[in-house]
Amino acid sequence: MPTANVEALRRGYEALNRGELSEVRALLHPDLVWQEDLASPEAGAHPGSASFQRFLRSWLESFDDFRIEPEEIIEDGDRLIALVHQSGKGRTSGVGVEVRIAHVWTVEDGRAVRWRSYPSRERALESET
Repeated sequence: MPTANVEALRRGYEALNRGELSEVRALLHPDLVWQEDLASPEAGAHPGSASFQRFLRSWLESFDDFRIEPEEIIEDGDRLIALVHQSGKGRTSGVGVEVRIAHVWTVEDGRAVRWRSYPSRERALESET
């Protein structure tokens, strides 16, 4: 049976897919630290839930039909490892994008305090953050 943290994460992805960032914001600690993979233009660690929301909004604004669908969520102590299918069609280019990646969320008191993206399930499972 999924825990409250797993259910909250699923609701967060559903809200993101509907474009409802206010629901996503409620699940984030204001001092969230987020980090994209080194191959990303946004590589590196970034402070604050406000900057993370801007990052998410940029994806929603850049792609039509942008979706992040969790295919599996693994609970590991205070970490949730979400194996996701991310897809969309470039709003300007019309080019479809599909990728399977992993998001690692660290949760404290029901809110995300850390988020990190990994290019593969294996890398995420090996990580400590």
